[in-house]
Amino acid sequence: MNSSSNQRLRGFTLVELIITLVILGILSVTAVPKLLGSSTEQAYSYRDRVLNALRTVQLRAMQNTATSSCHKLYISPTLVAGPEPETCTGGPSTNNSEHLVVAINTERSDVRFNALDSNANAFTQINFDPLGRADQNCTVQCKIDLGLAAVCISGEGLIYACP
Repeated sequence: MNSSSNQRLRGFTLVELIITLVILGILSVTAVPKLLGSSTEQAYSYRDRVLNALRTVQLRAMQNTATSSCHKLYISPTLVAGPEPETCTGGPSTNNSEHLVVAINTERSDVRFNALDSNANAFTQINFDPLGRADQNCTVQCKIDLGLAAVCISGEGLIYACP
């Protein structure tokens, strides 16, 4: 009886402690930032959604080249959206398809959109011509900055994630 009671008092083995620490480390790297709301994760998520919206409007401009077609997005600090779908007038409208509206939840995120043209001037809307080029002053590059991430539009119409 003496030897079995000594084994119960020894505690955890080194292997058990290491496995526990590895599991806690993995959880802290993957789960905790998502639960606490990492601003880096949010910036990349909003960047990807803006990329999708810009590319969709650009593709529509290249496929539907009628002069009466509306191929624009409005950009404000907390919203990227197209105009009213039927009228193409007014400001940004949340009545558009879900993939064309990128709205920042200001209660949960401090990420903001900041759109700058090639001359570092702010702009609030972007239009695409039938060749897919932005009609802003994007001779070199326009940029929609989100702080930790950004979307760039080259003078020839290439839309990509930039540093």
